[in-house]
Amino acid sequence: MFRHTWGVSAGIVSTPEATPVSASWVIEASGPNWNTRTSYEMLRWDDLIVEDHARGMWSRLWQSFVTLVDFVVTGTLFRFMYANWKYAGFFLFPYLYVAAFIGCGAAVGYGLVWLTGVTGFPAGVVWAGAAVGVTAGLLLLLGWRRPINHVFDDWIFSREFVYGRRPRMDARIDRFSERILDRVRNADVDEIVIVGHCLGAALVMDTVARALKRDPELARRGPSLCILTVGSTIAKFALHPRGERIRQATQAVAGELGIPWTEYHARDDAISFYRFDPLLLKRVSRERSGGRPIIRRVQLHNMMDKASFRRHRFNFMLLHYKFLMGNSVRANYDHCLIVCGPLPFDEITASRGGVDRFGEDGALLKSVPSEVDAAATRLADAAAVGAA
Repeated sequence: MFRHTWGVSAGIVSTPEATPVSASWVIEASGPNWNTRTSYEMLRWDDLIVEDHARGMWSRLWQSFVTLVDFVVTGTLFRFMYANWKYAGFFLFPYLYVAAFIGCGAAVGYGLVWLTGVTGFPAGVVWAGAAVGVTAGLLLLLGWRRPINHVFDDWIFSREFVYGRRPRMDARIDRFSERILDRVRNADVDEIVIVGHCLGAALVMDTVARALKRDPELARRGPSLCILTVGSTIAKFALHPRGERIRQATQAVAGELGIPWTEYHARDDAISFYRFDPLLLKRVSRERSGGRPIIRRVQLHNMMDKASFRRHRFNFMLLHYKFLMGNSVRANYDHCLIVCGPLPFDEITASRGGVDRFGEDGALLKSVPSEVDAAATRLADAAAVGAA
């Protein structure tokens, strides 16, 4: 899709290599007047996710209930509602599904009691048995399809993480920071872009903050280090009263001005904090080209052809992961163009992205200054002439 949309050549040119901490492969891309070679490395914690997925249904339900109580009692859920009501809905939707399943079970139980005509204690046993059986059956049938179980595991992880109850995840983040330090010190590249998507954006903050603690000069040695956060849920940790570690990590990363950081928001992405500053934890009204982080607003429907967007309009998971897929339409955000294209990070994450920088044949065009930039240049020229 990347090749067709931008008229370029691109492909994986190496055998993927995997370790317990990362998986990597090499991608080459080119146009008529440019070529790049990108080492794409994914920091792994899929083994920990698989372990969470393996927990039993009743354990998952109990831990999810504990999480719901915690997020209500601490006020975190209400902060979600203030920050982005869609995200609050995402938090609540698996609980609403379970409530609906329980309602179905209760209705079936009532129907059985009415049909059999039993009364007293036997009626209670029939009703309870039907309610539990139908609820459990619906969870087994639909738990992974919706995906109810996946979201429950995500919220259980989030609660345990902010309370410091995930030591193996903490150890993995230490390994991530070591990997970043090694790449910055030894990689023969022009630029390193660290991408954090969804929950991964918060892990990127924690990882880079730990790397900076180990090496305060990290941003001034080796290739340029840049951070890209998309579909970010940093706020889901930072808005919890026990999320001080993520708040401090985000402040540490933002305070290192030598590391460019751009965050993309999309209205169509319900599983993120649209128009919400992950550093100040305040709502923002518009795109922000200055400050930390730079905030860009994009539209997912502008990254997809109309038929595809209509087909997936209510597939919230797919839309959420669109940030990591190739576009079918040229737009000011394209993940593949950012990580594989020839433009440096500050140029490809500018307001227009690569829209005006590539010809139909994939050739890299010269930068054309905007009217504002051109006006500023004319004023600077005039000032220079006057001073002379």
